[in-house]
Amino acid sequence: MKLLFEPKFDLYVDIITSEAKKSRDIIQLQWGELASVPPERVKDFFVEAFEKGLTHYSLPHGDLMLREVIRRKLRERNGIVADIDNIIVTAGGTAAISFVFRVVAGDGGFIIVQDPSWFGFSGIARYVGARIVRLREYDYSYEALERAKSEIRRLGGELRIVVMNYPSNPTGYVFDIETMKEVIDFAEDNDILILSDEAYEDYVFEGKHISTASIKGFSHIVSVFTISKTYSFTGLRIGYAVGPKKIIDAMALAQVHTYISPPSINQYVARRLLEENIAKGIVEKNLKLLKQNLAVVKEFVEANEWEIIEPKGGIYAFIRLPGINSAEFSLRLLREEKVAVAPGIDFGENWKEWLRITIAKSKEEIQEGLKRISRFYRRFHH
Repeated sequence: MKLLFEPKFDLYVDIITSEAKKSRDIIQLQWGELASVPPERVKDFFVEAFEKGLTHYSLPHGDLMLREVIRRKLRERNGIVADIDNIIVTAGGTAAISFVFRVVAGDGGFIIVQDPSWFGFSGIARYVGARIVRLREYDYSYEALERAKSEIRRLGGELRIVVMNYPSNPTGYVFDIETMKEVIDFAEDNDILILSDEAYEDYVFEGKHISTASIKGFSHIVSVFTISKTYSFTGLRIGYAVGPKKIIDAMALAQVHTYISPPSINQYVARRLLEENIAKGIVEKNLKLLKQNLAVVKEFVEANEWEIIEPKGGIYAFIRLPGINSAEFSLRLLREEKVAVAPGIDFGENWKEWLRITIAKSKEEIQEGLKRISRFYRRFHH
């Protein structure tokens, strides 16, 4: 029987995570999960949902009351003024990105992503039938985007989407407002969609997070957010997006024909999390931990004469270990030193000597993980 793609993980980080999750003695620095856990009172939200009988399908766009709470959150915290019909709730932010790629570029359209970029963008694009072009994130100027569009056209393709992920995964890069304005102008002039992935909106180290759609509205922007990172709740699988109604409606159709709707109980819990404003205490605690751990990592990198792209936000450190093949290095590191990391090759062909580690674990885990990485690097490199 013919399949359209091989039924196996196509990313090293997935292979590594699959192995790491089978054992309890692995230091797991490969995945985007914060060390903290949601408050105990969240248990009550699940019970409340069950007692209210929220055990059935919700609307294709998501629960009305949750979308109303999201609408207020977007206005108050992101400066995005939207109607409820401009909002969709999905099973995690990843699903929202998948639906956007599918309905806008799933017929072979091209998508610009950052270099390096979260491996999910390229993986989702392959899955839905889109194609990607990489552009260095510090060069998202109007002229650079125009050059990329012209090259795509020369190859017989059509540019449909420009992805902006900030703070970015893996480098923690944050776009300045002038660059955002240039990308918006380019999108409007060429009738191209911006997908603004703001999963790490709460973890900016200096200054305040600015949402692209707060600048001139969202006529050419779909902004994607998630409950996972803010509330240390990756298992809840609730994300949401805001954008032009036509695209949001198309995403809802894709959602119906994929899994009908996100879990009703989980949507209720997400609503209660937003209503209770639990994020404030969690975010402050996590930001403090992230900054402390980043200082530890920078000191260690300097002592070992490695290289780091200093993040402006997010929950990762992207580190270069000269001379390594990141795929081979990471697989052997897991087996021989029991440390799981994300190989740089998963983030783009130019990053074979790089590793991504999370800085969202305990200080002790970070220190021990780095010690083992350094020890193995000396053996591997010599």
